[in-house]
Amino acid sequence: MLLQRSIQLLEERVLFKGRRLILAERVYSSDGAKFKAEVVKFGEAVAIVPVKRDGKIVLINQFRGSLNRWILEVPAGKVNPNESPEETARRELIEEIGYSPGRLTRLASVYMSPGYSDEILHIFLAEDLAYVGVEREKDEIIETIELKLEEAINRCLSEKVADSKTLSALFLAQKYLGNPNS
Repeated sequence: MLLQRSIQLLEERVLFKGRRLILAERVYSSDGAKFKAEVVKFGEAVAIVPVKRDGKIVLINQFRGSLNRWILEVPAGKVNPNESPEETARRELIEEIGYSPGRLTRLASVYMSPGYSDEILHIFLAEDLAYVGVEREKDEIIETIELKLEEAINRCLSEKVADSKTLSALFLAQKYLGNPNS
């Protein structure tokens, strides 16, 4: 049986507020002692594994300023206020790869980095795709690439450092689809 001590949030102070995230400092109390935690408040996001009728996965090769390099990823994005994760998944697919999904299946919801962030990532499989045209945001530098699922997994694993959401999403899709040699 897990024993959990009582912990009370005493105070939260915003240290920085940006366009996509907030850095906050929280003060907690537990058994009479106080401690602090720095928290990146990001909220919810989605990652989507789009599967075409021929079985190929549509990935993006995206330049990420935070890494100062290109990285292979599944389409993904932040959930906007008053938007459901499903609505976000549909919007991001059109924005990033130009496809609208006929069917979305939620594979999992995961904490990305619970040591410092509150981000929850909802991972979807998108099927029955219809091409409707790309509507990228002006600051997105993206190229699309289509690979079989196994090729996509191997390509990510061959990277010196891979994107965790992409690996997680691809492995979940592999488990869901039940065909490791896709």
